[in-house]
Amino acid sequence: MIKLRYLHLIHRWLGIGLGLFVLLWFLSGLVMLFVGYPQLTQAERLSYLEALKLQQVKLDAAQAWASTGKLGQPENVRLAMQAQRPAYYFLQNGKWWSAWADVNGAIKITETLATKSAEQFQGHAKATETLLIDHDQWSISSSLNGHRPLYRVALNDAEASELYVSSHTGEVVLDTHRTERAWNWLGSVIHWIYFTPLRMERELWRQIVLWLAFGGVTLATLGLWLGIQRIRFNRRYSGDRITPYHGWARWHHIIGLTTGIFCVTWLLSGWLSLTPFGWFSERSLTIEESERWAGSLLTVQEMKLPVLSSVTNIPVTSIKEIEWVKFAGNAYILAKSEPQDLLIDSKSGTLVAPLSAAALQLQASKLQTNKLQANVAIDSANWLTNGDLYFHQDTQKIPKVLRITFADVPKTSYYVDARTTEILASQDSRSRIYRWLFNGLHRMDIPPLGDQLLARRITIFVLSAGGILLTLAGIALGWRRVRRKRTQ
Repeated sequence: MIKLRYLHLIHRWLGIGLGLFVLLWFLSGLVMLFVGYPQLTQAERLSYLEALKLQQVKLDAAQAWASTGKLGQPENVRLAMQAQRPAYYFLQNGKWWSAWADVNGAIKITETLATKSAEQFQGHAKATETLLIDHDQWSISSSLNGHRPLYRVALNDAEASELYVSSHTGEVVLDTHRTERAWNWLGSVIHWIYFTPLRMERELWRQIVLWLAFGGVTLATLGLWLGIQRIRFNRRYSGDRITPYHGWARWHHIIGLTTGIFCVTWLLSGWLSLTPFGWFSERSLTIEESERWAGSLLTVQEMKLPVLSSVTNIPVTSIKEIEWVKFAGNAYILAKSEPQDLLIDSKSGTLVAPLSAAALQLQASKLQTNKLQANVAIDSANWLTNGDLYFHQDTQKIPKVLRITFADVPKTSYYVDARTTEILASQDSRSRIYRWLFNGLHRMDIPPLGDQLLARRITIFVLSAGGILLTLAGIALGWRRVRRKRTQ
């Protein structure tokens, strides 16, 4: 009995200390169902880009790279329009650099150029203010590190847009709007405790959120266990009641019994998303895997730009951006347009048909090998037309993906776009567990709800409403307890 009393005390004081945090997590999570954290998607970026004028390109990638004064080879090269002129963008060691494609010389990104880039991107608005910043509330993402510092350009449009322009390339890399920013203060910022001064200290932020979430898991787990201990169905309490409590305590007990499992799993999955102890996480391609898939290092000398006159189906004038890629030792041009991406032979300029399963498997067979073991055999290769439980193909608008699974212990699998040779995703046993623990338990991405957005949102709303009511009742009890302590 003494031990049980201590558990009640722990639950009570955890509730007093963390109840408001848990309530805000539930409320902000509902906001995030409709308004995500500001980002510039690939589709949005392409839609705003000017069509690439290939006839204006006078320099190849090697010549443009030399004009930047950088040594070695870039890891990624793109060609697009900048201020109505073609420009090359080079990524090396996590930093982006740029050079003109029509004349020899690196691009100097000034405040004037950044402002013009933002105005052209938006198309119908004028800049009211341009500031050079390193970070702010909406540009914390590490994906923007290669472009810092950033020019933040405020526009006079109806949405009160603010665009962020790279000081290395002059590209718009992030867009935000007044409504989006306002809702995010009630959504993502609260949910992730994403306040700029704290978030800038990445490990400190992670530890704070990690321990707060762990406290929430402990609170909910203790509450559920204690609630089960106190319920009586056969030998009921006086008045034929199944709970000994009255008032707020009664509601807290009953709601906790009905929604307690969801609260525990939801808080637990949120905690696990921070990868405590490195248990589970999403899988990313290693540098070695990327190199084996390419076959050899892609050099700027291989990045040729032939006449693309033989490209059919999509007019050359609809190409917005060009990127060079390598697969199985061969260099290709990946021409990006709004309808779809095109894979083009970099020597002949002809359109490359989607690769066969045999060709993709042959190169994939080189992925799972190292100095300590021979090649691991491929267990299966299947064409997917609508994705599977671990890859949502429909959201990426990709008609045909080959899933290649190996016979290794973690059953490593790769999802390959046959049109572009790109490995879109990779999974193993740890990342599959993470998918169910986070996407499944936290986002309710489980059959049959996974493909039914409306049904999934309704389910989350109902379950979250139970969590909100449970937490409100707990906060009321905690507040009453604190007031009583203060008056004694």
